[in-house]
Amino acid sequence: MILRRVAVILFVPVMLAFGSGVYLYLGTLKSKVVQERPQLPTLTKPKFVLPGTMFVVQAGRLFKLEAGGFSEVGPAGEWSQPTLTPDHTRMVAVLRGGASSDLYLLDLGGHVLKRLTKNDSRYLDSNHWAFYPRISPDGANVVYSFDSPKTNGVDLSVWSMPLNGAQSQARRWTDPYWYTGGDVNPIPLASGGLLFVRHSIDPSTTVHSRIYYQSRALAIAKPLTTEADDCSQAALSADGTQLAMVCSHGKQTAALEVAPFTGTALGPARVLLQGGLYASPAWSPDGKALAYFAPQGQAGHFQLWWLPLPVNPPPSPTAASSPSMSASARASSSVAPAPTPVQVTEGVDLSATSPPAWY
Repeated sequence: MILRRVAVILFVPVMLAFGSGVYLYLGTLKSKVVQERPQLPTLTKPKFVLPGTMFVVQAGRLFKLEAGGFSEVGPAGEWSQPTLTPDHTRMVAVLRGGASSDLYLLDLGGHVLKRLTKNDSRYLDSNHWAFYPRISPDGANVVYSFDSPKTNGVDLSVWSMPLNGAQSQARRWTDPYWYTGGDVNPIPLASGGLLFVRHSIDPSTTVHSRIYYQSRALAIAKPLTTEADDCSQAALSADGTQLAMVCSHGKQTAALEVAPFTGTALGPARVLLQGGLYASPAWSPDGKALAYFAPQGQAGHFQLWWLPLPVNPPPSPTAASSPSMSASARASSSVAPAPTPVQVTEGVDLSATSPPAWY
């Protein structure tokens, strides 16, 4: 019995040492690339100098990219989705709290000029979410997605309020499909109409996204893309004639596409890139290129990319164009050569849900 106790006493430390050794050895086999932490944009130098000025987000912090360098702007907080006023003198951004989010008006140095909404409450059910702000072309209104009316889930409707007014003046524009996430990514048009992305659910409980056009508040919305295309993240060129979008076509990867826009309809699309995880396209100030986010490297951090567009223009929309036409059919009329994307950033991890604000 004494020998058995002595054996146990001597064996336990050996077991612990062996187990610790195995654990430490296995730890050395982990990929150091996957563990790599992203750098602050201000500590990096872009690989390609973009024209103009751009605002992007990383980890809730606002950064300005200008003349080939980053600088941080704005106070601390969970910031996202900055968008510029038409005169490029101010921007609106989302500030997220624990159970709500609000819209703020800032100058281009990131200083808060005005809190546009007050969506936080001491009562949990009275908190609200506001996302995807965009300023109307005349600079008079801000449109955004807002979770009102309330449902058992979070379903967003598109709302509009005066930029220089009060939240009490906000009016609802869309009536979403409930229990799908709702209507997002609104784009106010110079005509007074609206583009937005609507989520819907089919009998198999699969959620789809489609781009819609609506002429006025609470009017019947017209789909511009099909359920099969699964298009979202729309971005309109500065002259209002081209629409960039990300379409998944029911796959795990996506395509970056561009289609001409008449003001109420889309024409044949060009597939610029496919087979990747593209996010948040934004037009260059001259309308000749796109910026977007995509992961790079084994760590999967989202980098900024620049994509020059093919020189020859796409066909003009025709009366025959309709959302029933598949993306492959729409794209088949395009003969433009595939452009080559250029990686702009390296080592950062930019927010893929906050499109670049570029002027």
